[in-house]
Amino acid sequence: MKGSNGKGFQSIWSQAKVKRSVAVLAGAILTAGGVFFAGHQYVGANKVPFYRVYMEGQEIGTVRKQEDLTAFYKQKQQSLEQQYPEANIEIDTDGITAVLDQAYKADEQMELGDAIAVLDKRLVPTSAGIEIKVNGHVVGLVKDQATANQVLQQVKSKYLPQTAVPAMKLQRTAYIPNTKSDDSAPEGIVESSAIMEKVVRNSVETTPSKIMTAEAVVQRLTEKKQISTTYEVQDGDTVGSIAKRTGTSEHVLFTMNPGIQETRLKIGSELKLSVPDSLVTVKTVERISTEAASEPFVEVRKTNELNQGTSKVVAAGVNGRKLMTFRVVKENGQVVGRQFISQQVTQAAQPKVVLQGTKVIAKVKAASISSGLFAWPVSGHSITSKFGVRWNKLHKGLDIISSNRSILAADSGRVTFAGTRNGYGNCIVISHGNGYETLYGHLSKISVRQGERVDQGDRIGTMGDTGHSFGIHLHFEIHKNGTLQNPVKYLN
Repeated sequence: MKGSNGKGFQSIWSQAKVKRSVAVLAGAILTAGGVFFAGHQYVGANKVPFYRVYMEGQEIGTVRKQEDLTAFYKQKQQSLEQQYPEANIEIDTDGITAVLDQAYKADEQMELGDAIAVLDKRLVPTSAGIEIKVNGHVVGLVKDQATANQVLQQVKSKYLPQTAVPAMKLQRTAYIPNTKSDDSAPEGIVESSAIMEKVVRNSVETTPSKIMTAEAVVQRLTEKKQISTTYEVQDGDTVGSIAKRTGTSEHVLFTMNPGIQETRLKIGSELKLSVPDSLVTVKTVERISTEAASEPFVEVRKTNELNQGTSKVVAAGVNGRKLMTFRVVKENGQVVGRQFISQQVTQAAQPKVVLQGTKVIAKVKAASISSGLFAWPVSGHSITSKFGVRWNKLHKGLDIISSNRSILAADSGRVTFAGTRNGYGNCIVISHGNGYETLYGHLSKISVRQGERVDQGDRIGTMGDTGHSFGIHLHFEIHKNGTLQNPVKYLN
């Protein structure tokens, strides 16, 4: 019994010991689980979200939140717009992405926000602009089409009537004489204004620093640059007058043309010149009206109280006024062509009355006497140069062109000269009586003889380019008692 009782006691004690071990182990497991759970909660509570920033797939840094990127883009845009006010700034952010991540906030090695500094250096701004080309060469870049239109309009406006006009316009290969209008304060209407060169405007993408202001492009298009050209010496030219007319200096003329002398300039010889010219040529067409005096027409009355071939003025007549309208073509403000359009009498002239004798005292045919009603010497005419001061000297008459090259007698009279005259080439002079003479120069053919009598409208020759001439035209003069007259006062 004793042995049995002893074994029973040991068995009970062993069972109790196992139960205690299980309890201890279970407690340890519960304790460890609690500690792990508490630690995980602590770490999770001390983590912060951030964004990793990638540019073209390469990580460049971090930002705390996406709003930081948005704020940076806005600030960058404003800064660039202030730096380049003439440009339409564009920032390309298509290749930039931000990916969400987390980090333990106690990690002192983690510096958030460094992507902003990298982007500030790497982001290259672009600008959409309009490229202006003249004859294939780029002359400027502006921000938009409206600015490009403004540039071209300002260029054309520089040469409209209200602006000052340049002294002259030269071609790049040859000198064109100055035909500056001698109208005094004419009334004008601009019919058209255009740039003669080929101007193209293209949309391009560029850097903001290349965008120019409208004023800078206008200045580039209109500024004068020195070009080389030639000048043909004309009758009466001196080195001083050529220098003044072409906008250069006497020193430049002597330097570019060694051996020339002030008093020995040969007519027709060519001088080298360096003259100012601009990138564009603005052609304007203007309708100009100017008032001119009209000489009184002559009323001839026949009388048998005077001998045939004699006359007597019984009424001196009074000048009238007429409004003459021309179409004027200019290049950069300089007159290069003029076409007569019409004339309107604003104040009628009072006639000059002349008694013409019919009493025959001998069998002699009376010489023709001018009626004073001079007709245009060509039909369908256009005036290319007026009477008055031209090239610093007096232009003695009118230069006239026409598709019909027949030259007509402006009034009845007698041919007093038919031949070649210095400067005029083939030339005709007709005496109309009462002190009037008309001259017709630069003819290619003379169809009358000296001493021949002609009636108004008779064909006397053909328009040409003889003598000192710059192309086929008629040079026409009216003289009264040996004094030059302005032909427009007489022509009807």
